[in-house]
Amino acid sequence: MARPIAIIAGLAGLTVLPGCADLMQQTAISQIAPEWFEAKAVEVKGEGYPELSDIPAVRPFDGTEKQWTAEAAQLKASADKLEAQRAAPSDMRTAEEIRATAAQWRALAEGSAPPPAAKDQPGQ
Repeated sequence: MARPIAIIAGLAGLTVLPGCADLMQQTAISQIAPEWFEAKAVEVKGEGYPELSDIPAVRPFDGTEKQWTAEAAQLKASADKLEAQRAAPSDMRTAEEIRATAAQWRALAEGSAPPPAAKDQPGQ
């Protein structure tokens, strides 16, 4: 029962759609519409976009291939160092330490007295 009603509603919506597109070209509507309506009408019509011929095809760059390769190697070494630090288990905090830190930060944000700090909290 619901499927035929949905189909009829969809078809009715499609019949009204051309009227919405024509609405942006009516001058009477554009006189009483808000300021953004005209800009949106220009956007919908496809006006105001740059021409593809105005977009530069080649992006200039500085440096040689050797410099770019050296920089890539440096970035790879930095990434490997960060990955090694991330994998180290010594940085792990317990759930209790995380909750204690959150309580301290919440107290600071609310302006109340912070709760006592948990012992040996990393990052504090």
